[in-house]
Amino acid sequence: MNDQNDLFQGVALRDEGMKKVIANNQQWREHFDRVAWHILIESSKVTSDAVVRVIGMPEGSSNAVGAAMRAFAKAHKLRVLEYVKTTRPTRHAGIVAVWGR
Repeated sequence: MNDQNDLFQGVALRDEGMKKVIANNQQWREHFDRVAWHILIESSKVTSDAVVRVIGMPEGSSNAVGAAMRAFAKAHKLRVLEYVKTTRPTRHAGIVAVWGR
């Protein structure tokens, strides 16, 4: 298998995993979308950290946070404006995308 096939397979696996984790957290996801939209309108940008600070973490997999953020960004045609360090201690100073138009 070449690198391009590996990339396409990786993207497909990521997208399938995102669908599964979101499907298991539908109510949380709907709340995520409402809060993300409000934050985006208020400040013209949004991060998953900002939304989680308001609504809390989902039950089950924490992967739902990234999946919900990516799905929200895609639905609203947002792009990554920059990357910043997360404010959530459990992420161990990881990097989070700042999304906007």
